[in-house]
Amino acid sequence: MKSNINLYQSRFEPRIDYLSLASVSLAIGVVALIVLITGSIYHYLASSAEAEYVKLLERNRTHQSQIDELQAEVTNWKADPALIKKVEDIKLDLSKQRRVLEELAARAPLRFKGFSILLDDLADKHESDLWIESMAVSETNMTFNGQVSSPQAFPRWLQRLSETSSFRGRSFAAARVYMDEDDALKFELSTRRTASATAAAPAQQSAPGLTLPGGAQ
Repeated sequence: MKSNINLYQSRFEPRIDYLSLASVSLAIGVVALIVLITGSIYHYLASSAEAEYVKLLERNRTHQSQIDELQAEVTNWKADPALIKKVEDIKLDLSKQRRVLEELAARAPLRFKGFSILLDDLADKHESDLWIESMAVSETNMTFNGQVSSPQAFPRWLQRLSETSSFRGRSFAAARVYMDEDDALKFELSTRRTASATAAAPAQQSAPGLTLPGGAQ
């Protein structure tokens, strides 16, 4: 039976001398390499920042030069009399148009109110043998066209209309009954506001060509 006896103990193994010349040189080399790389990076970053600073400085000088030129132009600028007059004329026209719009806005409720009163009067004084087919209404003139079933219905209707506020102060400029091409009995009525009533009566809503359904009176 064989047995191996190891007489080479661990304490006899060679040890690394970290303070040897080779180890120290290697460590110094690594540190120097790291310092060199870090310095190169910082130098590159510093150079880039300096170049960017120079560009910004040059751009700022250019902008300042442009600002100085514009300020000089503003200082030396003189108003053009023709341009000033044109601006004043435009302002005057706008002021006139604004006053016209305000006046129209103020009159609008009165016109709608007057037209509503007219429709109420026509409905109140309705004639069973007469119906309005169309009418055109303005502040001074009114025109009605329609059909009647008997000639006597038309004068009766005129008499009834003369009693309403919408037709008070108006003269009948034209009133006629006639036969159309289909032998239907038609009528036409035109009224005109008299001079004395023009200033006092409320304005009617302008509604030229307003067509009412057949049978409306």
